[in-house]
Amino acid sequence: MIDLKIKFCYPRTVEELLQQVASLHEPTNTSPTPPSLIIVDRLESFLSGPGGGSQSGFHPEEKSCAAHIAALLCDTAAFLTQVLEQRGSSSAPCRIIASFLPEVNAGGDPSATDPILDVLDRYFQVPTLQCHRIIKKGGEKLFLSDIR
Repeated sequence: MIDLKIKFCYPRTVEELLQQVASLHEPTNTSPTPPSLIIVDRLESFLSGPGGGSQSGFHPEEKSCAAHIAALLCDTAAFLTQVLEQRGSSSAPCRIIASFLPEVNAGGDPSATDPILDVLDRYFQVPTLQCHRIIKKGGEKLFLSDIR
């Protein structure tokens, strides 16, 4: 019998996110079974200022914060993979799913990339699905377009 356990966490700040991810290295979170999947939804919400949005455009500290989050996620996944493999789990390797919605480019240049996405690409060196934002009446929708 496979023992599946799902734990939902809802960090409100980047500090809470970092603390929760770092705590996955602790023995209490790897026993009896360590996580084999880490999902971070709306990564961009942790990178914007306390006002909830980066109205004035890109800020250099967002790049540093993105690098810190990505590095910790990658390190934690590597650690958990090692623990899973040591225990002979068929769930290894530990995987990461992170969603990130780049800001709409105010300059209108469709070829410009979000600088935060460039930072994330350096850490998550696997093909990623590029998400694009479509604005429709009544709200915002995401779709997956291509693997890059």
